[in-house]
Amino acid sequence: MSLYASQIKAFKSAEPKTLGAVEIIIGALTVILSTIVYKLHYHIQREIIILILNGAQLIITGIVLVHAGRRPSKCLVGTNIVLQLLTAAFDIVGFGLIARHVPFRGESYYYRDSEFLVNGILGTLIGSLVLACIIGLVVALLGVYALSVSAIKELTPIPNATANPQYGSGGQARAAMRAGN
Repeated sequence: MSLYASQIKAFKSAEPKTLGAVEIIIGALTVILSTIVYKLHYHIQREIIILILNGAQLIITGIVLVHAGRRPSKCLVGTNIVLQLLTAAFDIVGFGLIARHVPFRGESYYYRDSEFLVNGILGTLIGSLVLACIIGLVVALLGVYALSVSAIKELTPIPNATANPQYGSGGQARAAMRAGN
């Protein structure tokens, strides 16, 4: 199913290709930094595995958003809305799981050397998750706007329009309708 021209314009005004590229970069950054923390500290591995999955989901969502920016359709816009809302939910969960460990304190002497590194990585992960959540919510809202409000504008007739004489007022439009023109 195709979109109306005003719907395509409303969706492309959100710059979906750029936001998709940003999501791909944030997803790759999340996967890389989460893998580093996973290797360093074994006692927060469950949280880190969730972050790695969240990063993979961000990459997939970004790819779908870039594709929808190139060739928007109702199916892709709807899929993007659902994926962006799921990504925002997982970002909030990941933020909550990681925020418990900041500032990171090592239990043994071995971990004290890497506290500063892990605190920096966890802070970067939290910042990237917040940014990805904001991007996801903005894209989802603009997708809903593109599907709903723009379609209403396209389907609403304009009174006294020359393209649609049946909506015109006056005797000439009624006479033309009766005559079959």
